[in-house]
Amino acid sequence: MHIDPQDEYERLGGAYERFARLLDAPDATLHRRAAAVSAWSPAQHLHHILIANGMMLKGIALICAGGSRILPEGALNDDGRYVLTHEHFPRGRGQAPAPTRPPDAPSREDLRQGLARSRSRYEAASNLLPQVPGARGYLPHLFLGQLDALQWLRLARVHSEHHLTIIDEILAEETA
Repeated sequence: MHIDPQDEYERLGGAYERFARLLDAPDATLHRRAAAVSAWSPAQHLHHILIANGMMLKGIALICAGGSRILPEGALNDDGRYVLTHEHFPRGRGQAPAPTRPPDAPSREDLRQGLARSRSRYEAASNLLPQVPGARGYLPHLFLGQLDALQWLRLARVHSEHHLTIIDEILAEETA
């Protein structure tokens, strides 16, 4: 599987632009519920994405720095290969790990702060892009196996797009 770090980074940047635009939406839009689509509101999806991306981007930095928690060997499992090869998460199969689960109604201020923190990690990752393809080491993902820095970058983008698609479906349901 070929992964272009610059392309992944730029596409992830597009997701961050959408995150920022979503924060300009009215409260009723942010906290809209559409049970037929998702148990979470757009605000909850955004909260989850921002925490998860921050963790993934931190993992990339740790691998590039050769941190002490880095595994010298590793591999994706079958689910990891599927997600990163097809750039798609099957809907309804995964559960968000506890540290990334959102509160029932994240405040706009919490979301703004979360966006600032996550975007800061995203921007810092731009300096690592030349290192990412050759970075040695792996960090485990709860469901996908052990990922290297390049795989974490793709995962951040694919995961962001997955949740943005769900948000779009929730918002479409609102106008239907």
